[in-house]
Amino acid sequence: MKYLIFVSLFVGLLAACSSPKKMASGGAESLPFWTAELMDSVKKNDFRITFSSPKATITGIYIVKQVDGEWRGTLINEFGLKVFDFACSPKKCTLMNVIPFLDKWYIKKTVAADIQFIISIDNPCYDIGVQSNRHVIGDTLVINYKKGKELQRFPDGAIQYKNYKRELTYSLKKITT
Repeated sequence: MKYLIFVSLFVGLLAACSSPKKMASGGAESLPFWTAELMDSVKKNDFRITFSSPKATITGIYIVKQVDGEWRGTLINEFGLKVFDFACSPKKCTLMNVIPFLDKWYIKKTVAADIQFIISIDNPCYDIGVQSNRHVIGDTLVINYKKGKELQRFPDGAIQYKNYKRELTYSLKKITT
């Protein structure tokens, strides 16, 4: 009985000094990556894109629009040649009409997963997006997933995605007309 006050005071002190748990509301965890200025769910969205790998770089235009609850889009290089089309939902992303030098199953699988990460990151049905860590560094929103994927939204609206495992970088900038 004489130690009860001491033990309860000690437990209270430990509880007060422990680090707070993540809150469900407020902070970087609740910040959406895609803002209304960057991605419109009704209209067509156009971006300048630079897709870089250790062996090649593709620059062009990335066009995406939501149709029947699914994001559909295309990547066109700077010469007007279609690189690929895609259809993306939180459960699956598929590349179609892929240019011959990229038409390999392992390339299509990686690029489809990267596009799905970029587009579906805010969707609560996308498991990887829910499990990813969001934090703000300066004015930049950064989303990391298992040290392999990093998505950044800079204050000027530029977007950069890095796939560290495959050494791929996607840089997007909204085209305003």
